[in-house]
Amino acid sequence: MKYIYLLLLIILNSCIQNAKKESTNLKISNITTEIDQDLSYRDTIAIDYSKHEKLLTVLKLLPESTMNSWEWSKKDREKTVECIEQNNFIIDSTKLYHNINYIMPNTMCIQVVDGLWTLSLYEFQKNHYFIVTNDIVGDGNDVQTFNFINNEIVPLKMINWFDGAGYKLLKQNDVNECHQVIEDNFLSFNYDFSHKSEIKISSWLTQNDSEGCLKGNTIKYKLNKQTKTFDVVDIYWKKNTEF
Repeated sequence: MKYIYLLLLIILNSCIQNAKKESTNLKISNITTEIDQDLSYRDTIAIDYSKHEKLLTVLKLLPESTMNSWEWSKKDREKTVECIEQNNFIIDSTKLYHNINYIMPNTMCIQVVDGLWTLSLYEFQKNHYFIVTNDIVGDGNDVQTFNFINNEIVPLKMINWFDGAGYKLLKQNDVNECHQVIEDNFLSFNYDFSHKSEIKISSWLTQNDSEGCLKGNTIKYKLNKQTKTFDVVDIYWKKNTEF
């Protein structure tokens, strides 16, 4: 009887130890899964603050009106830039919101849900820059322009310096039906502010359908530092495959 009782104690103790082990393994497994799930929604983006300091400084100062389709407060932007300055990287915690698609010497692009937002800088002279923001959503582009002088944003009289650029594509400005072609296709215009000295504005209008009204579907501007403007240097037909 004594041996049977001892055997039962050994079996019981073994069961308890196994239960503890399984419980510990389960906890570790759950913790690992939580960490994996957490990390799967994080994306570390390296950004060299010294190379993009001017661009990031402007990002902190922009009025929230440049982000009408979404919300990114100055306070939160300041925290983001401060993090980049200290670490030369940021960690995005969501896949589709505040996800930096790219950052170049003069332009940065942020994905916001199903849209894009860009900030671009063009240097007129030392401590004098031209700012362009573009809030790109399903119903078109919200382009706003500013001067950036001695680290201060100065609003321009024209909120969008490129407003009506599409009309420069017209062969004859006095043809009403051709004006209507431009107005009906404003939502299809694409704005490329990624080059440090050029700007291209293009439409999906094709040469076959629009040659009677238009000189081309793309207008190219060149930065003129002497006059502090952008001059039209070319109007041409761009193939749809080039967009």
